[in-house]
Amino acid sequence: MKSFKNLFIVVVTLTIGAVLLTSCEKEEPDNPINESQFKSLESPYLICAGRNPGGVGFDFEYKGKKGGANNMDSLTVTDFEYDLKIRTIKAERPDGSSGGAPFIQLASSAKAVNYSSVDETCKGVTSFRNLKKSNLLDYTLKSDDPSFDISSVQKGESGTPLMKELAKEYKKLVIGQTWREPANNNIADDEPIWIIQTKEGRLVKFIVPKFPAKPAPTPTGYIEIMWDFVE
Repeated sequence: MKSFKNLFIVVVTLTIGAVLLTSCEKEEPDNPINESQFKSLESPYLICAGRNPGGVGFDFEYKGKKGGANNMDSLTVTDFEYDLKIRTIKAERPDGSSGGAPFIQLASSAKAVNYSSVDETCKGVTSFRNLKKSNLLDYTLKSDDPSFDISSVQKGESGTPLMKELAKEYKKLVIGQTWREPANNNIADDEPIWIIQTKEGRLVKFIVPKFPAKPAPTPTGYIEIMWDFVE
């Protein structure tokens, strides 16, 4: 009986140790590198400066097929090339407190236009879904200002960029922060639709319906994004 009890104690101890070891191991990234398979994240996307500092990149066309999003700090493939990325920078508000300043930046090979400024009736998710090549009006694509440089922005006492100065720098971007207010207000069908030309020359329609995203794993830090090719 004593030998049985000792054996039981050993088995229980080993089992508990295995559970503790498993629970204390470092969590794997959302999308670890796998050179043979592209895996796209699904909306909503985490863009919290603390939890995902590199933000999320979109490679809309990957090897001739529909691509998608990856966390920039943990790509699923080594040849991922973003057409645009969205990330959040911590910045210092005028009262000295800290806040997040998310922005969207195009790759140097991509161009975009706020199509809702071309066709003012074309806003919101319903218009996004109905937008096709056959009903596009004439538009002019633009690139981000190559002088855009976050590191050049004046910093506050906290060591982070001043929010007002950062906002000025964001104005050098075609998309920048212009999506944020419409995605956060309570006005229906107010969200602008963007037309983006990828490095391959494909046209993409892009919209941010809700920020912060709801539903989402946490109340803040996530953004809802919809996109598709313009066919």
